Amino acid sequence: MTILTRARCLAGLHSGQWSLPGRRCETLRVCDACGERQERTHHVWGPFDYVRPGECDQVRRCERCGSTQSQSRHEWGPWLYLNTEMNSPQFHTCARCHQSERTAYTMR
Repeated sequence: MTILTRARCLAGLHSGQWSLPGRRCETLRVCDACGERQERTHHVWGPFDYVRPGECDQVRRCERCGSTQSQSRHEWGPWLYLNTEMNSPQFHTCARCHQSERTAYTMR
C-alpha cells in the first residue's frame, strides 16, 4: 500500500465497489486497499400515498425491502381573518382533514 493510498484510507476515503447482497437494502463495500468493511443503507422508495380518505397521514414503502416511512401532508386552504376587527389573527383549514391552524401573531 502506498503512502497516498494509506492517507486516503486514514481520511475515510476508501476505494472499492458497493454491492447489494441479498434482498435487504444494506450495501456493502470492502476497501480494495486496506480491506476495511463498510456498510450503508440505500432504500428505493416508492411515492407517498394517503393511508385513509379524509386524513392527512401518508406512507411510502421501500420497493426492495418493504421498510416504511410516514409523514403528514395537509392540503391547506387560503389564509382568512378570524374576524374583521383590526389586528385579527388569520387561520387556514385543511381540505382533507379539516384541521385548522392559526397565526400566533397579529399585525400592529
